[in-house]
Amino acid sequence: MSLSLFILGSLANENSNPYQLKKALLDVIPIKISEGKFYYNFESLQNKGLIEPVETIEIVNRPNKTLYGITQEGRRFLEQEIYNSFKRVSKIQDLYISIYLLKYIDPAKAAFFLEETLKQEKNRWAEYKEAKNKEEFKVRNELLDEKQQRAVQFISEHAFSQSEHNIRWMEKLLNLLKQFEE
Repeated sequence: MSLSLFILGSLANENSNPYQLKKALLDVIPIKISEGKFYYNFESLQNKGLIEPVETIEIVNRPNKTLYGITQEGRRFLEQEIYNSFKRVSKIQDLYISIYLLKYIDPAKAAFFLEETLKQEKNRWAEYKEAKNKEEFKVRNELLDEKQQRAVQFISEHAFSQSEHNIRWMEKLLNLLKQFEE
């Protein structure tokens, strides 16, 4: 959905064509995207009535260029989906596009949603830590051979360090959103 959000957010700012939008995306946000995926998302938005052709520019000895714009329904959808991304985030990378498009939403409302999500994420990892320390986990772990025990230990350490890192960045984002409120 974040790719669709970028397209909608860009078209909310100004009319453009798919090629220019894809180039702008790659210039602004460090992600890898296939051309097929980009054009699929673009076409999908058009089929849903969220974007529409607004002008065709004819250029001599070149293919025509069609400029697209966002519809009113697309503007409402854009705002709602940005808020939804703050409600269901589990990795900060999933919010890159939504953070980039903050100008289209109320930062206080986004902060409220992120605060709730952050609380849930902290609780979820606390439950995992607690479960890991329970006797039944230790008994199941003892049934594994030494290599599997070491593998489980490695995986657990990585997962917990990633969650801590992610939570730290979500807290930083929450502070950023609160600064925008001022």
